[in-house]
Amino acid sequence: MLWKKRSKEEREYRHYSWIRAVYYVYLLISIWNLLIFLTGLTSILSRPASETVIMDSGSHLWFYILGGSFARFPKEFLPFTVDTATVNGQVFAASFILLTLVSEKVPLLFILWKGYRILRIMRHSYSPFMPEIAGHICWIGRTAIFIGFFKKLILQGGMSFIIDHDFMFENPMEISWILTGLILLLVSDIYKRGCALQKEVDETL
Repeated sequence: MLWKKRSKEEREYRHYSWIRAVYYVYLLISIWNLLIFLTGLTSILSRPASETVIMDSGSHLWFYILGGSFARFPKEFLPFTVDTATVNGQVFAASFILLTLVSEKVPLLFILWKGYRILRIMRHSYSPFMPEIAGHICWIGRTAIFIGFFKKLILQGGMSFIIDHDFMFENPMEISWILTGLILLLVSDIYKRGCALQKEVDETL
């Protein structure tokens, strides 16, 4: 019986270690991706406008960000037709990068940061039911709901207003993000209840 208990604890710790390792790798990749976007935005704004060209591959629009890195997305993603021959490539590219940072990259990095804080707390606490974890889960849920409601709205509306001088959008809500956020808000409430019960047990003991 003692051997089985120790084996279970080792198995649970191994799962945690693997999850933490994969999470840290993904966090570093996301930070690197954000830095490329920021550096690319600076590069686009600092070089002559004629050097930034928007290209049409038929199904996608794309442009170089920095060196060999480029941004590529379906033409249907924007609610207006882009004439690559006449559009100001510098304005288009800079606007797309800036709006993507605001609507997606920064909120996603905030979610990853909150997840990192949760992993840190779990590593150093004797119980998973900690008030700080409930708070972090709540913020992750709120941010997921923000992405679900406003990611496409900000990007599509902002690009149409800057390029086409009209505020347009198509199907801006991403239901998967919204549902994920709502579920996480529910989980945060469950955690808060678990924290209250844990506190009662600790005070009893």
